[in-house]
Amino acid sequence: MKKLRIPLLFLIVIAVMLIFFTDRNNFRYRYQVGSPWNYESLTATFDFPVLKSDEQLAAEREQKSAQKLDCYRYDENVLSQVLGAFAAFEPDSLQQAVKASLTHIYSNGVVSSLNSDAQMISVKRGKSIESRPASNVFTTADACDRFLADMRAVAADVNVDSLVARNNLSEAIVPNMYYDAQTTATLERQALDYISPTSGMVYSGQKIISRGEIVTSETARILDSYKAEYISAYGGNTQADWLINLSHLLLVILLLAIYTLAIFTADRSLLSSFRLTAFLLLLYTLVYVAVAVFPAANESILYLMPFALYILYVQEFFPNRICLGLYLAALLPLIALRDNGVELYLMNALAGAVLLQSYKFFNRGFRQFANSAFIFLALMFVYTVFRILSGTPFDQKVVIFLALNSILSILGYPFIYLFERIFSLVSQMRLWELSDTNNPLLLELSRKAPGSFQHSLGVANLAEAACRVVGGNTRLVRVGALYHDIGKIANPLCFTENQAAGDNYHKNLTPEQSAQDIIRHVQDGLALAQKHHLPEPVTDMIASHHGTTKTMYFYTKYCNEGGDPANVEPFTYKGKLPESKEAVVLMFADSVEAASRSLGDYSRESIAALVSRIIDGKIADGQIAKGDITLGEIDSIKQVFTDQLQQVYHGRVAYPKALKKEKK
Repeated sequence: MKKLRIPLLFLIVIAVMLIFFTDRNNFRYRYQVGSPWNYESLTATFDFPVLKSDEQLAAEREQKSAQKLDCYRYDENVLSQVLGAFAAFEPDSLQQAVKASLTHIYSNGVVSSLNSDAQMISVKRGKSIESRPASNVFTTADACDRFLADMRAVAADVNVDSLVARNNLSEAIVPNMYYDAQTTATLERQALDYISPTSGMVYSGQKIISRGEIVTSETARILDSYKAEYISAYGGNTQADWLINLSHLLLVILLLAIYTLAIFTADRSLLSSFRLTAFLLLLYTLVYVAVAVFPAANESILYLMPFALYILYVQEFFPNRICLGLYLAALLPLIALRDNGVELYLMNALAGAVLLQSYKFFNRGFRQFANSAFIFLALMFVYTVFRILSGTPFDQKVVIFLALNSILSILGYPFIYLFERIFSLVSQMRLWELSDTNNPLLLELSRKAPGSFQHSLGVANLAEAACRVVGGNTRLVRVGALYHDIGKIANPLCFTENQAAGDNYHKNLTPEQSAQDIIRHVQDGLALAQKHHLPEPVTDMIASHHGTTKTMYFYTKYCNEGGDPANVEPFTYKGKLPESKEAVVLMFADSVEAASRSLGDYSRESIAALVSRIIDGKIADGQIAKGDITLGEIDSIKQVFTDQLQQVYHGRVAYPKALKKEKK
């Protein structure tokens, strides 16, 4: 099952990338208002309507709302009721004129009052609705005045006013139209729904935009319309949908394959560790999701994304030499998924490269914010270059985003401790803390086993110098060297370097007992490492610094006293074989430093012979069978050890004694 964990991890990452894949169509053109059209000239391949912008539609809706027509329901029965009321009107000779006047008035409509000052109104008669000028409609007061005027015109010799007053006929003129609020609201909704979403047509063969032309808001609207029509036509094709999904899958696999190849090229051993692979894939997934998801709300938000944090996180756990290659591969989704991906890629690539170098010098305390300034300058340099190339002005919002980007690239540093805990990694900052000789555990070692402490310092110097030459983690190997013998705290006098002159801890012990006491310091060291929560790489070096070698002094003594040479188990360390380059270097340095103290001749030839004998012995004994190291690197290590030891044990000038002058 463990063998399937890493492949399963890659499948999960692919699934996540597909879920967050935002480009759900096959429209291959990417454009932005204010930027040049970087493709060949585009000509329409079919007729399509030009969609109105959201602003245009909003303006039309507002205009329609302002032009709404109040609707009045027309009552057909009111006219006959009013004519009946006027049937007794005298003299009989006016009956024809009365009927004609009232018919005209009520055909136009009578209302108690108009609901608004609108120029036009709607009148609902049965199932039909018609529009008419509001000025043609009579209020009840206007209707009475019009009726009186009509009567006066046809009966000049009759006192019409007295007749109307005597018969109280003015009360008979009542409204035949009533305001209909429900129908008014319905008509308003229908008017808004009937707003056309298009404004014109582009016909097949018509040029939309030329190469190098700046994309204006109007051109972008035409391109949006072309894109919408294209996707609509293409999306109905089941085979096309299948091909689009397949292309998404292949693109995701390609991007992840390039990133994986970058890891393999940098250090193939990383892909054999589930923890390290999971950490690197998590960082890549975070970059991908940031690129794919956040711009959905605002494309310019990508200028705010602190992608340089990737460099900060990786260099805390891995050698600097592999950081930039992994970072450049992790940024590829910018080019694959975003319209202005080349600009964003180059901006963040330069910012990451600058951070990788500047952090070597500004990595403590408040000085870290100097890195923000360098990142901002790198981002602005590339942004300025692209503004000049495109002939577009600086966007103040983007400049602010870049400034915030540079600050976030440093403020994200505390997450290192979270990653360290989740993935059981050891950061460079943690190694700095552990390499401080004022660390309580090292102080205890120096107090209880001062000889072992001095030995550890010598091993640390040798191992660090060697790792610097062969490309290992110098800080990690130094920490491993300082702590590799902490188990000797439990029984310091068991070891020669801690014994006073004339003392011999092993005087009354058998070779087997002595060997077991010596061997026990590895297990005691592991117990102390667990108690003090030392990182796993350091614990591994404690467990592997003797590998499965034998305590040769006591084994030889045992054999010389008549013991069975085949009985090697009591004299053999139960440790693990070193695997990392740092662990191999530590094993060599530990044995070489200890053996060098017994040399009588410190000439270069003597030291070189000692170094070669010990290292070749470890190789012959199979102790580095699992080690990540080459024969060429081993030769370099021998050279470094010889140089270092020669400097430590260099000859000193003998000071001459002052001659006593004879008294005269």
